[in-house]
Amino acid sequence: MLSFLKTHFSHPKTNKAFWILIALDILFIVTHAVFIFLIFIRLDFNWSISESFLINIDGTYPEVFQYLKYSLIVLLIIYMKFKKKVVGYLSWLFIFMLLLLDDALRFHELFGTWVAKKLNYVPMFGLRAQDLGELTYVVIFGSIVFFLMFIEYRVGTKDYKKRCFDICLLFALFLFFGIGIDLLHEFVRGNRYVQLSMLLLEDGGEMIALSFITWYFLFITIKPEDYNHYLYDYLFKNGIHLVSHKGT
Repeated sequence: MLSFLKTHFSHPKTNKAFWILIALDILFIVTHAVFIFLIFIRLDFNWSISESFLINIDGTYPEVFQYLKYSLIVLLIIYMKFKKKVVGYLSWLFIFMLLLLDDALRFHELFGTWVAKKLNYVPMFGLRAQDLGELTYVVIFGSIVFFLMFIEYRVGTKDYKKRCFDICLLFALFLFFGIGIDLLHEFVRGNRYVQLSMLLLEDGGEMIALSFITWYFLFITIKPEDYNHYLYDYLFKNGIHLVSHKGT
């Protein structure tokens, strides 16, 4: 996989951007770990400064870095849509705009509160009115995203369909850390070091996965028009190879 990426997804500008993104992610993750470890061993210091560097708190430097990645992805998609006139990507623009609003402004909570009051929701099925409002948010915006993605995929070019698969793959990695590891964290018991490790895996993994997505959008924005290599082809061909190998 690494050799495939080096051969087919290497570009001086995107390579540099990728390593800058990953280096900053690792710096924030390590800084968080060091600060928390020093708090654990009760080192005498004013630890209020550490709050600005923690990866799991809103408004900190790592969170602002995430906002910048979302913003860059949104700008890259807008550039591709209106400057390069590419087909598709409107659904992805909508997704990353929602993620930016949600991370920066807790949009799903604000929308859930507004809907619950506007439609006079009452608690039911063990859910609060606020929960029902947030569920409404998921249904409405999830339906819009699904509809846009379905239409774009149906009318999209072969190139777009494969690029869409690539983005879905990277986005699944992002969701794995953001949702999958988050759910696992709820069930994992252990001492504070185990909890710290889970938090670093969850939030740190989400940061790195978003850097991969940012890098990919940057790559497809500046790649030559006739460039036709995809993660899709690599995984599809290797999948067939593995199946045929097992069959023999």
